[in-house]
Amino acid sequence: MKIKLRLLIFCIVTVLLTSTTISAENIYKILTVDRCDSLIKANATNPNFVILDVRTHTEWVNDHLQGSINRSTRDSEFDDQLNALPKHKIFLIHCQSGGRSAGAFTTMQNLEFAEVYEMQGGIGSWKGNGFPTTSVLAPKLMLVSYTDSLENSTNSDTINITITNRANEILTFTSITFNDFHVITNNFDINKTIGGADDYTFSIFHSPGYSEDDSTNIFIESNGGELELNIVFKDGVIQTIDSDFLKNKLVVYPNPAKNNLYVKNSSLLNIEEVSVINLKGQIIFQNNYYSMYNGIDISGLKSGIYFVRIKTENELFSEKVIIRQ
Repeated sequence: MKIKLRLLIFCIVTVLLTSTTISAENIYKILTVDRCDSLIKANATNPNFVILDVRTHTEWVNDHLQGSINRSTRDSEFDDQLNALPKHKIFLIHCQSGGRSAGAFTTMQNLEFAEVYEMQGGIGSWKGNGFPTTSVLAPKLMLVSYTDSLENSTNSDTINITITNRANEILTFTSITFNDFHVITNNFDINKTIGGADDYTFSIFHSPGYSEDDSTNIFIESNGGELELNIVFKDGVIQTIDSDFLKNKLVVYPNPAKNNLYVKNSSLLNIEEVSVINLKGQIIFQNNYYSMYNGIDISGLKSGIYFVRIKTENELFSEKVIIRQ
């Protein structure tokens, strides 16, 4: 009896250790296809989310999850290819049935990727549960971030803009235009190509001593869409940077949060529904009315990672938040 009990305890502990591993900074989880679907939907607007298919190129190119990139475990340089991927991003990995992705999952942990989820049962289970696949390959241009830094003690600003390819075909640029009343320079490479999940950072430089109110408009055309940025200056200092991708984007704050979450709705969008979803894909809070004054009461939630999903009249927005009680 004692031997059977010890064996049962060992099996339970083994399952727990192989399904979820969380360090102080990194997250590694094995998810069912239902939870993977929730994860994908929650990160639909996240430029730092990557679906990684580790089957062969032939398997992947004919039938894959929309937007997924491919690195094959059968390639002799597979480990080096994994190591070259941006480790700060969120990855959902899968193969056909789970055998190949299990090894990749372990390798990504050893390489200290920040956040990795493995699809249990692979694409076979995904399709078996009625979830869609596609044969379409296409790039997708998205804005990742923008920063500005004052050079020395002058009024000259350097604006660093990072963009990404959120899908799988090579992203190429058709044109980029800069409109401003005064002289600016930039180091954007029109011949640059960006593979799936890769980022590209370029800079814009303003002349030293500039101290007027002004705005700089940037318009990028690519085979993966268009991106427009409008940089507003006051007294030579950057005030805001708006974009087509961000102008209607809602901001959930504070993050991390403890008692209440609030939504910055600068565009005054009509919020129709607010939901809080856990990593299992379960909706644990949903309300058709959002109070800008009271926010969302999260005092009763356990510490962990959640997704806040906001439905407006024209779009569905989601953002990952950390709750610490």
